[in-house]
Parts: sequence; structure tokens; C-alpha cells
Amino acid sequence: MKYFNYLIITICFVMRLLNGQDHSINFDGVNDYVRISDNSELDLTDNYTLEAWIFPETFDWLSGIISKYHTNAANGYILRLTHQSPYTGLGFDELVTNTGLLSSNQWYHIAAVNDGGDRKLYVNGIQVSLSGSPLNVSSNNNPIRIGSDYASRFFDGRIDEVRIWNIPRTENDVLECMDSTLSGAENGLVAYFTFNEGNGDTLFDQTGNEHHGILYGDPTWAEGYTSSAILGDINFDEILNIYDAVMLVAIMLNLEEGTPSQLELCDTNQDDVIDIEDIVLLFQWILNSNQISRVILTSGSYRMTNNLVTFISDGDIAGFEMYFNDVKIHLDHHLPAGWSYQRSDERLVAFSIDGTPLPENYSFFISNPNSINKVKFAGWDRSSVDANISHIPRTFNMKAIPNPFNPGCNISFTIQNESELKISIYDINGRYIQMIGQGFHGVGNHKLYWEPKNMSSGTYFVKIEDENNVQIKKILFLK
Repeated sequence: MKYFNYLIITICFVMRLLNGQDHSINFDGVNDYVRISDNSELDLTDNYTLEAWIFPETFDWLSGIISKYHTNAANGYILRLTHQSPYTGLGFDELVTNTGLLSSNQWYHIAAVNDGGDRKLYVNGIQVSLSGSPLNVSSNNNPIRIGSDYASRFFDGRIDEVRIWNIPRTENDVLECMDSTLSGAENGLVAYFTFNEGNGDTLFDQTGNEHHGILYGDPTWAEGYTSSAILGDINFDEILNIYDAVMLVAIMLNLEEGTPSQLELCDTNQDDVIDIEDIVLLFQWILNSNQISRVILTSGSYRMTNNLVTFISDGDIAGFEMYFNDVKIHLDHHLPAGWSYQRSDERLVAFSIDGTPLPENYSFFISNPNSINKVKFAGWDRSSVDANISHIPRTFNMKAIPNPFNPGCNISFTIQNESELKISIYDINGRYIQMIGQGFHGVGNHKLYWEPKNMSSGTYFVKIEDENNVQIKKILFLK
């Protein structure tokens, strides 16, 4: 289904390119609107769909988007901003959304559906909740207004791609071509305005039904919505920023579904897969850091030592993702500053948000080492490598006596080659506790003593590491 949606998006994108420059009308919120004369084809009461792309600049009480409701006695259909301050929600036939749904200077696709009295409202292809009592819509002799409700309720911002249908459109119907230019001959389409005239005082109906609109006030022609939006601009605000990154991660982890157009924009490297490469590339664009010198990543692996995972690579790691069964993974105290991560039950992504690469031999604890199914590293050059697991010999032959212990424990180990060592203690959650040994050690047997003062009883880990080897030993402190 995903690839079918990609195909739809591609077709729609090509259609839009063939249709030339996209335009919209910018309404001033004072007296601008488009008037479409009344016609029996437009007197819809039980089954209809109203669609538009909107770009609100400011918000005001009941500002009209599409309305055939201009007198108290004529209850035609209405799509407008809400009556609830600060008016950043939508109203559809007197039903309303929550406020805070919309933000200024951002494109939104709105689809309002009446299916035999059952009202549904979709914003960017996602259904939103409605509350209240619906209007009893009836036929009337009023014209349709775009950019205005009755009285002085004028919309402030841009409107594009208005479609009026005499059928209830399904969610899939909305999703498939909300980003496209239609032919005008689609089943159920009774009035359609592309806004691509770019000049003049007439908005031409593309269906052949000649429901043309006349501009009133002094609205201006402006740049319209286009599905050729910037890759990575997932919230359609024409800016690449952290909000796009948050949405990309949520969609990647299936925490958010995402519309077909959003899925297309998530695939920043255009390889038909949404993964860690897309996150890394998006942050390069956000930070404008793609020109920074990096060590190219061509291979990588990870090794397991008891509950410790260590990454090995031949280049700079800009992000990584892991697939696993539901386990505890403790990264908070191990990721460098400038990195962030998010996870679902089966997938984790971690990535640099300031251009800092992952340190060499980066390691962290995991509750079940056998639960990892796949690890992928992403570099800064739009590349990624699948990391293979690498088991290493335990060269230190570490022992802890006694174990369990109280009050202290003797830790012995053997060095086969002289090296710089670090001997550290971690708690059961993988949090660093203290360094109990550090420095140059010669070949042979070594011993040190650890006594956990002012610490609770429980399980701890001793970690010994040099440049090439790591060993972990579980110890139990009993009071």
C-alpha cells in the first residue's frame, strides 16, 4: 500500500508540474471574497464534500472558507474558523474542533464531509474530532462565498484548490489526490477552482459546469500550495526545522501515521525507504552542515559483552537505528551532548542534532543482549551500513571474590598485553557509578578492592576496558 501511495504522489506531482505555476488568492480579512452564483447543483444538503488548501495568516471569529450560509434563515453548508477564541480551530456545519489545531503561515488541506448527516473533518488527510450539534442544512438561494461567511466574517490568508463534491469522499479518496491537480471530470465533482489564473477578477470552474467565481473587495493573487514542497518540510510551513525532524521520527517509528504527502517528504534521500539516513540528511539541511569534513562510513559492527553493546566503525556515525524485541535500553547517560533518541516497542533511532559524530567505541547497556535483531549505522554522506555482530574474546579473565559480597569485593584480572585500562562500576540500569581504576597496566595479574559505601544493596556491574577489549562482570552487594 505504501508504494501504491508513492505512485499516486508521483503521478500527482507530475500533473502539477504540467499545469505550470501554482497560484492562490490572498484575502485581506477585511472585505475580500469570491462570489459564486446560486445553482441547483450547488444546493447540497445530505451528501457532499468541501475541500480547500488554506494558509491562514491571522485568526478571527467565524472567518469563512467556503460558505453557502449568509442569512439566519438560510442554513447552507459552512466551512470556517471556529467561534472559540483564539479561533485556531475549524467549524463545519456548526460542529467545531478544538482550538490550537491551526498555526499561522502554514498550509493545511481541509476536507469536510457530510455522509448522510454524519460529519467528518480531515486536516492534512488525518481525521480530527468534532463536537457540538450539526446544522440542519437546507437548500437556499444564497451564493457560495470563498473567503467569507455571511456578514463581515472574512478570512485572512491564502486559499487554493477549492473543490465542491456532491458525494461524501472517503479518507482514501481525500488522501490519494489532495496534493494533485484534478482533471475536472471526476465523478461527483460539481465545482472546482485551481486558482491558477494568476490575474484578473474571475475564478474559473474547471468542471465545465460554469460555476465561475467573481472576486470582490481587493484580493491579490499569490503563490499557491504546491506538492513539490521542500523535501523534509513535513509540516508544510516552507521551513526546515526541528518540528519537521520530530514529525519524521514519529512517522518513522509508527507513532504517527502520516499522510502520503508527508511520507514522500520524509524520504529525504528519495530511496523509497524512511529510515535513519533520512533523519541524518534532514539535520544536515537544517544545520547547513553538509560541507563539514567527515570520515566516510563504509563498514561497521557491534559486539556484545554480557549486557554491554559496543559499536565499531571505520568512519563517523551520524545516527543509528536498532530493531529489537521489547527490552530496556539505557542511553540517557551514554549519548553525547548534541544527540537525541526516540524509541517504540520494537525500534530505536538515535541521531546527532548538532553535527557531533558518535564517539569511537560507543557503548551502552541493554537488558537482554539476545533481543537485538538488526543495527544500522548512518554516515554523513547519505549512506548507511548494516552492522554485523562481532563477538570478542574475554581477555581479562576477571573474577570477583566474594560474590555476593559485604562489605567489599576483590576484583582480579589478567592483562595479556600492557595497555591503558579503565575499571568502572555501573548500576543495574546501566548508569555510571564511579571509576575504581584507571591508567597504565603491565602484563600479568592485577587486583583491586571495591567497597560500595553509602550505596543500596543490589546488582552492579564491573566493566574493564582497553582500546580493543571489554569485559563485564555482574556482582551482588548484600547488606
